[in-house]
Amino acid sequence: MQHFRKLRITGPGAQPYALDQPMFVYDRNMLLATLEPVPLLKSGTEIHVESFNPTHLVRQDYRHVGRLIFLEICAFVSERFPQIQAINFAFSRRVDILGGGEQQAMERAEAMDRIGAINVRIRPKPNALPGHFVVSGVWAYSEQNVAALKQVLEEERALYRKRPIGSRTPDRSKVLGAIRQWVTGRAAA
Repeated sequence: MQHFRKLRITGPGAQPYALDQPMFVYDRNMLLATLEPVPLLKSGTEIHVESFNPTHLVRQDYRHVGRLIFLEICAFVSERFPQIQAINFAFSRRVDILGGGEQQAMERAEAMDRIGAINVRIRPKPNALPGHFVVSGVWAYSEQNVAALKQVLEEERALYRKRPIGSRTPDRSKVLGAIRQWVTGRAAA
């Protein structure tokens, strides 16, 4: 079995990605997410990442892999497209497994700070329920930011490598076992 090293990013039809196209993010041959569109900004020197559409496989997983996907996109773009000097982002998708809206926003902002993003802002999402926030900012290409990105990306890859998407984990089975014991104990009482 091939061991996970990094996610694969392509353009439509699994063709090589070209700027200003939608992105398709894979773990080997499993489609994890699409980003449509990924527009160019500022005369082609910046891209905007926002419309993240996870697949059913990702939505059903007990973990949040959105952070890994964004970090992989940053690394992919910085390695292959030297004309892109910044990645503008806005994250607003609510992920129930991450806790409440405030917690999600703070974790996203903290992750962006760790890779050197600037102008990181948390604001309420317009036309949404209370507690739903948008985290936005800019990750600019620099040697310092690339080094920070590589460090955080390797941490996220290591976590993902331990339990690839769709795998049954010891943690999940322990939780199920504890629930069974609790139910069995209540039934016996």
